[in-house]
Amino acid sequence: MSVIKCMPGWHGERSDGGLRATRMTPLSDYQLLNGCLDEIVASDEGELWLLCDAQTRLAERVATAERLRRRTRPGLGAGPG
Repeated sequence: MSVIKCMPGWHGERSDGGLRATRMTPLSDYQLLNGCLDEIVASDEGELWLLCDAQTRLAERVATAERLRRRTRPGLGAGPG
C-alpha cells in the first residue's frame, strides 16, 4: 500500500483493490446512524476526492442537526416529570 494525497481530514491509501480513504477524526453515533461513513473505497483519485468531499459536508450538516436536536430537546430521555 502507498499513501496518496486526499482531502483534509482523510488518510488515503492506494492498494491492489483501488483507493481507500479513512476519516482521521471519529464520528458521533448520531452521525453514523444518519449515513456518515468512516471509510470510502473508490476506483480513481477524482472519485475518491468527490466522495470524501460529500462525506465531509454530510458529517458537518449532521453534526449541526445533532446540536440543534440537543438544544430543542434538552430533557430528551429524562422521562415524565
